[in-house]
Amino acid sequence: MKRYLFPVLQIIVVLGVILSFYSISWLGDSYRFRAEPFDPFSPVYGEYVMLQYPDLKPEDSVKKGLVYVTFTTDADGYAKIDRISNERFFGSVAGDYYDQYVTIPQLTQYYVEQGTGKGYEDAKKLEVKADVSPWGTVRATELLVRK
Repeated sequence: MKRYLFPVLQIIVVLGVILSFYSISWLGDSYRFRAEPFDPFSPVYGEYVMLQYPDLKPEDSVKKGLVYVTFTTDADGYAKIDRISNERFFGSVAGDYYDQYVTIPQLTQYYVEQGTGKGYEDAKKLEVKADVSPWGTVRATELLVRK
């Protein structure tokens, strides 16, 4: 029985990682974000699109640096900042506020099929569909060109 214990534990850990990844979509909320592309290629990782989000602009009272945000949907159906703070709160997503927008690391890069990155860069108007879990993790699920 001892010789089967380690392989069974390995399988349980791998299944736990897989379930935690998909539970973001199962238990979380889906949002659409307006996005703008830049820097579409890395020789190491392949083709991806670096994204910034013009709707994720905080109010002036927030200090620059590490911030925590939650989202809501505006009248157009796109995500915007609902609550933002420099202190962590339940259900918040960690991000960085340095320039003019909040940057969320999980939403910054979106990997695309080889050869399609230039098309996304030329589009200038993109839409990212992402799922946000109640415990504050984010998973981008789709990248589309907005009309």
